[in-house]
Amino acid sequence: MVKDVLITAMRMLGLTEYADALYAGNAECESELIGMYNLVVCEIAEEYRRDDYESPPVASGADDPEAEFFGISRRVLAYGVAAEYCITHGLDEAVTWDGRYKAALSLARRRRIRVPQRRMM
Repeated sequence: MVKDVLITAMRMLGLTEYADALYAGNAECESELIGMYNLVVCEIAEEYRRDDYESPPVASGADDPEAEFFGISRRVLAYGVAAEYCITHGLDEAVTWDGRYKAALSLARRRRIRVPQRRMM
């Protein structure tokens, strides 16, 4: 679920009280982080061309199923949310988390593309 990604991101940042509030269902915490989660999902779907979505699989609530991208784990999504949180709140760790997120994306598996073999005439 999206909630698991958000809680993981907050725990990565050491914001355990925020993570506990999300776990308890605090709507205020949830709405702020859902927007950041959706930004990450849109970036992956559009910029990195993961899967063929007509529109990115954004979430409307924390109990929605998380977006599934080939080769992208829940941890990578959490890195992205952590980076967005740091950027939004002007935290010094923003560069670190953004770097981790982008590095994890670059290392993610991608689908193999088969190119048909050409025949000589």
